[in-house]
Amino acid sequence: MSQSRVTIVVDSRYGSTLSLAKAIAEGVASEHAEVRLRRVALSEPEFSVDTERADFIAAQTEYRSLEQASAADLEWAGGIIWGSPTRYGLMSTPLRAFIDEIAPLWRQGALIGKVGAAFTSTGGMHSGNEMTLLSLLLPFMQHGMLLAGVPHSVPELVHTRSGGSPYGASAVTGFDGSLGVDAGELAIGRALGARVARIASQIIAEPSSVDMAAGQSH
Repeated sequence: MSQSRVTIVVDSRYGSTLSLAKAIAEGVASEHAEVRLRRVALSEPEFSVDTERADFIAAQTEYRSLEQASAADLEWAGGIIWGSPTRYGLMSTPLRAFIDEIAPLWRQGALIGKVGAAFTSTGGMHSGNEMTLLSLLLPFMQHGMLLAGVPHSVPELVHTRSGGSPYGASAVTGFDGSLGVDAGELAIGRALGARVARIASQIIAEPSSVDMAAGQSH
């Protein structure tokens, strides 16, 4: 097995999704893999965001210090893990904008055969976290990538009473953020990062031009 490379792309407001991203990065590093933690482009907060909350102010200081993600970060990696807060059971607008920006990689077939995984955070238990994870996984399939989730052999997933899912890492923080990200949710994040690193070390990506395939006659 070769040393793998994993890029984590995160969008975060109050810091919960960023906390998960950092736990995932720890999991990647535990497998002696290289890891890049990146943010998406900065944008104005949504109408639902309280910019006066202390946790928002503190989280944004750290979040904005991260380097912005680029297509090159995805080409560099054998594994890609991206995540955002839940927005009506969907990913956030800034992360979706980033996914749209990397459309040239789809045309190049640059990510075919790589490993993809997802994470999210929600205020409530039934606020669409699993729907968001599924929406985050769909672009990976369009890119011809392999999907990695969290198996039930991870003890924290079996025993969770909050976040965590077979479809990816998640946190349920309370609508005022008072619950934070608990130890079990962080452990699930680390398990996901480690798993993506292990799988990425065992596969060989197979990039192949979509434009070339479209131009072939049958």
